[in-house]
Amino acid sequence: MEKTTRDIRTYALNTQTLSPLGIEGTVQRLCWVCMACAALIILSAFIQRSLQPDVPGLLETPRVAVTWLAIVLVALSLGTLRHLRVFSYLTILKLGVLFELVVAFAISFDETSQPMHASDPVLGVSKVALWIAVVGLLIPNKPWIRLAAALASATMWPLAYGLNLWLWGAEPFPPHRLLVWIHVPYLMALVTYGLSRRIYRMEKEAQKGRDLGSYDLVSLIGAGGMGEVWRARHRMLARDAAIKLIRDDLMIGQPGYQSEATRRRFKQEAQAIASLQSPHTVYLFDFGVSQDGSFYYVMELLDGISLQMLVDQFGPQPAARVAHILRQVCESLEEAHRQGLVHRDIKPSNIFACNVGIEYDFVKVLDFGLVKKIYSDKAALLTTAGVSAGTPAYMAPEIALGDKDIDGRVDLYGLGCVAYFLLTGSPVFEENTATATALAHVQKQPIPPSQRSEMHVPADFEQIILRCLSKKPDDRPCSAHELSELLTNCSVPAWTQESAAEWWETYLPESCTYRKARRCRVEESTSSVMGETVVK
Repeated sequence: MEKTTRDIRTYALNTQTLSPLGIEGTVQRLCWVCMACAALIILSAFIQRSLQPDVPGLLETPRVAVTWLAIVLVALSLGTLRHLRVFSYLTILKLGVLFELVVAFAISFDETSQPMHASDPVLGVSKVALWIAVVGLLIPNKPWIRLAAALASATMWPLAYGLNLWLWGAEPFPPHRLLVWIHVPYLMALVTYGLSRRIYRMEKEAQKGRDLGSYDLVSLIGAGGMGEVWRARHRMLARDAAIKLIRDDLMIGQPGYQSEATRRRFKQEAQAIASLQSPHTVYLFDFGVSQDGSFYYVMELLDGISLQMLVDQFGPQPAARVAHILRQVCESLEEAHRQGLVHRDIKPSNIFACNVGIEYDFVKVLDFGLVKKIYSDKAALLTTAGVSAGTPAYMAPEIALGDKDIDGRVDLYGLGCVAYFLLTGSPVFEENTATATALAHVQKQPIPPSQRSEMHVPADFEQIILRCLSKKPDDRPCSAHELSELLTNCSVPAWTQESAAEWWETYLPESCTYRKARRCRVEESTSSVMGETVVK
């Protein structure tokens, strides 16, 4: 276990960038450096003009003025972009490398524009070396990026020197004097690279060793569109849990306003789950903010299998088991709907069949990331830009059409699609694209599941499923409670605990690789997605 955790953290250290808070702090320092440079240039020009009116000022020599004005414009632009929050922090950080090179060139061009004779000794060093050191310490980046930027900055001096020779036609320096000018910036670039590697590794270790309340991260369970789910261990209690965090690469790769919306959505998802008490809704234990500024919440660690995995691994399921699963999902949805919460993403990968205590096939509904809360006079969507409202294969027609006035019956449609998938092993509609699939839910009538399944599907049970798949919400059951009653009274045989226990002991005993991987996560041959696992 310790080896697995260490390998995961080492992999994360080598492949990921800094945490959102680390990137945000770096960008903030970058912008402060930009503003300081712009202010110093303007102030220096004003002071020189005031104290030495007979000497051409910093901005009065055309060739030099162009480079310094470029610095002012780039600095102001970066500060404005960060303030407007239209670009991601990573994008601004990349533009900061351009700013670094522009400043290095301006310093070099200014120094090499001064009258210099080949016979004059070189006293002092280029200010480019100081600039490289300042940037390397104040604006950390990936080590290889920092090395490339530092070497490019050092190269600005010979480049500016060559440009001034071409413009002025002066006598060139002998090689040994030229080397005296440029060797310190290159040496500083190498020193900065060594320091940046150390600083970067310390940042990453601090990031992966972050304090998540009373929990320590143990191993990665899965990653999806918005977050990562980690297996975690409570420091004081003998209890493991699942911790969901916002993905670092998502936060730092979004424009500022979108990252804030993602944080709000993540927080509202936690609040939605916390407000639900049904035993068939995944339990939320805790919610907080880590030391690096990432939101997280702590859920119960499930010992089970997603319905997607169930069908993928074991094929279509008998009607008795399907009805047993659907009734439990109805209990979770009924409570949510009574509180005005619509899940909007009911699909097989968001429903788990679990072993809880001595009970088997105990259903848990999870991932309320697309939940919508309905108010009497208005609706508030808990989504962010670029996030679709549901999964096309399980999307109700009114969602596909973009209707704003929706209610819990969209979840009943999704549950009908889940039932269809469990019985047949295939989605209701199988189209080539996501758009075509969404349109099929609006325009096409589903083929009865009995015609696509080799297993027996009772007629009244099939009619209940087709009623859930009605295009018009009014033609569906009016509530999850009504659907549960219909399922209870149909002619589907009972799925007993004896039947469930026999299935689990045959196909998913506690000693099987899958359940051990779910609990311990030690098999390196297992790949995951949010809310489900695929065993190779």
